[in-house]
Amino acid sequence: MDPLTDLLLRLVATPSLSNEEGACAALVADELRRLGMDVDVDAMGNVVGRLELGPGPTVMIDCHLDTVPVVDASEWTRNPAGELVEGRVYGRGTVDMKGPMAAVLHALDAVRDTDRGTVVFAGTVAEELVEGPAAIAVAEAVSPDFVIICEPSQRRIARGQRGRAELAVDIRGISSHSAYPGEGINAVEVMADVITELRGLVPSEDATLGEGILVLIDLKSEPYPSLSTVPERCRATFDRRTLVGETEDDVLAPIRAIVEKVTATWGASGTVEVVAHEHTTYAGQVVRTTKFAPAWLFDAEDPIVARAVDGLTGAGLDAVVTHYRFCTNGSGTAGRLGIPTIGYGPGQEDQAHKVDEYIDVADLQLGAQGYAAILAALLGAESSGAAQ
Repeated sequence: MDPLTDLLLRLVATPSLSNEEGACAALVADELRRLGMDVDVDAMGNVVGRLELGPGPTVMIDCHLDTVPVVDASEWTRNPAGELVEGRVYGRGTVDMKGPMAAVLHALDAVRDTDRGTVVFAGTVAEELVEGPAAIAVAEAVSPDFVIICEPSQRRIARGQRGRAELAVDIRGISSHSAYPGEGINAVEVMADVITELRGLVPSEDATLGEGILVLIDLKSEPYPSLSTVPERCRATFDRRTLVGETEDDVLAPIRAIVEKVTATWGASGTVEVVAHEHTTYAGQVVRTTKFAPAWLFDAEDPIVARAVDGLTGAGLDAVVTHYRFCTNGSGTAGRLGIPTIGYGPGQEDQAHKVDEYIDVADLQLGAQGYAAILAALLGAESSGAAQ
């Protein structure tokens, strides 16, 4: 078995659910040390490898360590802990994103003889819970000139993405016995009117990234289960894809206006907020944030994009420029910190989080070549100084 495939199978065989990435972090740290990198694990639990090759820019490579869970292993026809079948590696995380991670680690071996720049590998935690905070922590510590987000992209250069806001609409009514519904205000019926009105919102739109869509993702009433009681509370959660330049207020204002109009008609009350988030990493650090990830987009002619294109073309590889349709840690490095960022990775994006998730070995090998070419091109650039 070739070393790249073997590494991927070892990564996939090492479970790394969000906030449980410790064993995978240790494996990745060992691989980075084998490559001659100086390795540190920060307070959040991110694994940070640093390889100083000479004067020049610092390039940060972001690979999140965590995966989503396997809900029901009996639904898989292949081993979710990793299986090689006819040139294809199956298993949880093969695409999102242990396959790209293995390809990056393989590529690092190819650039060790370069005499310019510094490579920083960031094995970041809890990206599946909230995009950005872990990558921001590493970027603020190492001040990169460029960032490569290693999410799968079919080996195309992603120059941006929509962001993501998780919004909670909370309706308060008045409970009553269900035999006397007129004595209360049914919060679920109020919410039904809110949802209907929200369907009429015209989404914002970006010529490249598309629409800032609003999608209902869950709904819950209280009391639950109800025992002959008109519900006094209903909470709906929406996923709003954000566009470049949109703020929390931009996203919240039109939804709040609809909630205020509908609740006034019913005599109920309601609030709309960005969902607060808290988790404790495997290293014991408590992370508190909100679920608002900004969008980001760089011009096709931007130096980081142009250099990546030149690097791939010079290596005889395809150099297609696109954008991600999903949210990534680029919302932290580019969306919040403004650091020049691209995405690149082997694998089909639509394989992420699926039963029988897989990546082709040939794709993996081409991805490693692509990473090496892009790294060489960016390391050879002139340093612009640390991003602020």
